[in-house]
Amino acid sequence: MKSRGYKLIPILLVLLFAVLPGGSRADSSANVLQVYISEQMMTVITDSELRPDSLRCAVSNQNADITETGRLSDENALIKTIVLVDVSASIPSAMRGNIAAALKKLVEDKAVNEEFKIVAFGEAIDTLQELSADRYDLSNAIDKIKFDDSQSKIFDAIYNTLPRIAPTDGKATFYRTIVITDGVDDTVSGITKEELFLKLQNERYPIDVAAVSGKADSTENKELSAIVRMSGGRYHSFNPQTDIAELTQKLGVGGYFFFTAKVPAALFDGTTRQVDIGDGVYSVSIDVKFPVFDVPSEPEPPVELTTEPTFDPKPTPTTVPDPEILPTPVYKANSVAAWIRANLVFAVVAAVVLLLLIGLVIFLIARPKKKKALEHTESGVSGEYPDSDYDKKTEFIGDADYSGTQFTIKLSNPNNPSKTWTLPVQGELLIGRAEHCAVQLDDKSISREQCKIVLHSDGLAVMHIGFTNKTLLNGSNITGIFPIRSGDILKFGREVLHIDYIQSLGGAVQNNPVQESSYDRMTESIFKR
Repeated sequence: MKSRGYKLIPILLVLLFAVLPGGSRADSSANVLQVYISEQMMTVITDSELRPDSLRCAVSNQNADITETGRLSDENALIKTIVLVDVSASIPSAMRGNIAAALKKLVEDKAVNEEFKIVAFGEAIDTLQELSADRYDLSNAIDKIKFDDSQSKIFDAIYNTLPRIAPTDGKATFYRTIVITDGVDDTVSGITKEELFLKLQNERYPIDVAAVSGKADSTENKELSAIVRMSGGRYHSFNPQTDIAELTQKLGVGGYFFFTAKVPAALFDGTTRQVDIGDGVYSVSIDVKFPVFDVPSEPEPPVELTTEPTFDPKPTPTTVPDPEILPTPVYKANSVAAWIRANLVFAVVAAVVLLLLIGLVIFLIARPKKKKALEHTESGVSGEYPDSDYDKKTEFIGDADYSGTQFTIKLSNPNNPSKTWTLPVQGELLIGRAEHCAVQLDDKSISREQCKIVLHSDGLAVMHIGFTNKTLLNGSNITGIFPIRSGDILKFGREVLHIDYIQSLGGAVQNNPVQESSYDRMTESIFKR
């Protein structure tokens, strides 16, 4: 009995240590679904509710001040959900009615602070309803879904609808995508699986998948599972035996939690840092890349001025050292050499800059001023106008002749912000792979002459001229000539061009806050021919 009592002592000590305060460690993990940074604030969304009273957040072992916490379904936050519906012919006929019913149930049960964007995809992408919280508009968009497309490009649909993540109206905003598909992908050209996975690795953007199958005993789709694992989303089977109400409840965000934290300004240096989050029960560590931006420094306190001079009634006598014992200055050879090198480099740089400025001034003075011809191909008006401030505020990229320019268009590549083109449109502006194209895109998925921007009616239009590759305007395939506006998106193969603005000669930049659908453009184009 004595030896058995000794054996029980270690067990009792372990139990006692476990119940003592601080004796247990938090080994539960909360999944971070999304994290993004705006200015000096970091927003974090998790799939577990954290305790606000004990929540802590540290960035590289420096504490970040928690400024706001709450459930994602609270009105203090916003939810933006993109729903991608596969409308290809491979979707089982028995499941098409169930898909429509699930979508309507999803809209019916959505949170008050949640907006939906309904997108149908097959070979092309068709936005049926932009982000909206109106259940009536969303229900009408669902009624427009027709399962009649021959092919399906899942990777294209997900990649090309990923949004730009940022707070909305100062509120924490959660972005996600729900994909309803059978997993059959017919991608031959366009976005590949590897390209999509690489983008999802660099961003925390959850993608929930409802895997459609006509059989109740279907196996898990490996491609769709990989998308879910890579993005941190959820995988759900969707077959004839699935309870639609239960499925839509699982697709909700009722259990999600968010918090915002103010990060010390010194940490925004462009490096990837470890962020530790915990509340005593849940704990998680993630790597986050912090951008570089300048945080305004606090103003120095004003110096108080006195109206009357102050002086010491008993000034301390100044001792003048004996000139014979003054220390002899000693110069270090290394310090002198470094000083000479530093000032020599500065002098050379200053001289080069000065020469460049002088050359620029001489060029501007010596350049002859030209009269610019004003032409309009449809109205037949032509003439000349004097030099104006328009030349001073407009900068073109390229070496084209701008005489007779009627419109200026700026194009940019969303995937590569360094690629921009600001060009005039006099007659036509070629886009393609050939060297003579004004906008040259070096990608084999693009034709040598893919399309061209032309003058059309009272604005600009895009005309498809390629033979092997398609031209998409806002996700819709075009085969003729269709008007374009600021904010439109052109896509050819793997390349995407965003129309930043269109400016008429001497006029203001055309803004298009509400983007028209491609079908409205097609109708407008037909009646204006």
